[in-house]
Amino acid sequence: MSNVLIHIPHSSYIIPNEYKHLFCLTEKELYDEQIKMTDSFTNELFDICGTEKLVFQISRLICDVERFRCEKEEEMTQQGMWVCYTKTNDLKPLKKTDTRHKQEILKLYYDRHHLIFEKLVQKSLNKNGTCLIIDAHSFPSAALPYEIHSQNFRPDICIGTDDFHTPNGITEYFRNAFSESGYSVGINNPFCGTIVPMKFYGKNKNVSSVMLEINRSLYMHEKTGTKNNHFEKICKDISQIISSCPYLTHT
Repeated sequence: MSNVLIHIPHSSYIIPNEYKHLFCLTEKELYDEQIKMTDSFTNELFDICGTEKLVFQISRLICDVERFRCEKEEEMTQQGMWVCYTKTNDLKPLKKTDTRHKQEILKLYYDRHHLIFEKLVQKSLNKNGTCLIIDAHSFPSAALPYEIHSQNFRPDICIGTDDFHTPNGITEYFRNAFSESGYSVGINNPFCGTIVPMKFYGKNKNVSSVMLEINRSLYMHEKTGTKNNHFEKICKDISQIISSCPYLTHT
């Protein structure tokens, strides 16, 4: 196994039955919202041989494991998109929540996921001495209303970085590798940052992290949520680029 851990937080469409009554949307409206907000097929796009992969199995509309646990620390809280979403992509009512529901979601899903995440990073540190987290996402080709930092330029690939956990060499490698493969690249545009478990965040430089976001128009039909004819090529390009990363090690 390599020192790479691929984190895929937003690929699932699964909404447990016990929470469906909380939504303010019709069945069709809810599905349309999921198409817009789900990083569809990222679990397949980032299926890289020889790497550990952590895929969150529940829709982000129920629990977004990439948010800060504290509502006040999370900037997306102002958009109704903390761990427990209350607003749609166009900032309309999505679902009802209360304190009891929030605590349940944190306990059942958020905390369990982050405990697994932490253990997998520690496992790589124990075996390899390092861990490289690939925070795997996709994004729509046109900005959605909820986006706080949206810009007109929507590249093919967005690379998200962290000042402490993303060495310049990793950023430059992925920028150059995707550019040489014919893709336009943005750094921290249209989305910024990358995830690291809080146990290691800002403390352990042996834990590196980089976010890779793929423009959905490259691999899917965004209105229908189905794959397009370029899907297999995108998968191969991503696999080859990650597998060739000089920061990747094997044990």
